[in-house]
Amino acid sequence: MTATLRWNRLHIAADGDAAFKAAVEENLPKLLELPFHELEVDCGACRNLAESSFKVIGPRLADAAGSKKLTVRITKDLADYFQGSGLSGLIRVAVIEHMTGPVKTAEEDLEAPDLDELAPDEEEEERDETHPPQDDINQTKVQTRVSNGALIDSEDGHRYVVGDEIVIGREPPSEPVFAIPTISKRHFRIYRQGPGFFIEDMRSTNGTYLNGNPLTQPQPLAEGDDVVVAITLKHPEGAKRFKFTLKG
Repeated sequence: MTATLRWNRLHIAADGDAAFKAAVEENLPKLLELPFHELEVDCGACRNLAESSFKVIGPRLADAAGSKKLTVRITKDLADYFQGSGLSGLIRVAVIEHMTGPVKTAEEDLEAPDLDELAPDEEEEERDETHPPQDDINQTKVQTRVSNGALIDSEDGHRYVVGDEIVIGREPPSEPVFAIPTISKRHFRIYRQGPGFFIEDMRSTNGTYLNGNPLTQPQPLAEGDDVVVAITLKHPEGAKRFKFTLKG
């Protein structure tokens, strides 16, 4: 596998111009379709790239820069081709001068599992299940006290009442359960706190997204919020999509 897509980053580990071109042509369009304003292309693990590689990726990045904020991580040899191209005003270039550890060839990388296919670890480290202090949470949404919240499945319209807490995942004790490989066993939860409800990603493998942004800490929920589970190469639109409502 010469390319993986996690969160808002496309990581390319191609050996040679041909492999690099194939990885860019196949995966860059999928990256640009993701619902993020800021995107990143990491080419730091690529090797044996020449000017033809720049000619492949340069115009594509320039076309995308109008609507997206792009960061490209490249090695010093490829950075030489970016200089004087005029792309510096459109995209941010981060030059990687010193690699840590060996760089895999394309053949070696084929033996590595696709991150999209990885299930979460069987043994999860213990976590603090207490709710974080109010100062650590983005409190930009005004909530009123309600009896119940609910998640509405965007695919079939099914309504899942939250109550005090609901945990969504791939296997019990999560409830509801969605038998989709890219969804973690315990993927995310919604819980009542104070006058309203909050959503928290439970260290899932492929992430939870609230209104297009990856969840890195608990966030308050408001009427009509969009919740997307596991955006990956296999599920560029998300493995599951929900709408949150205060009308439980």
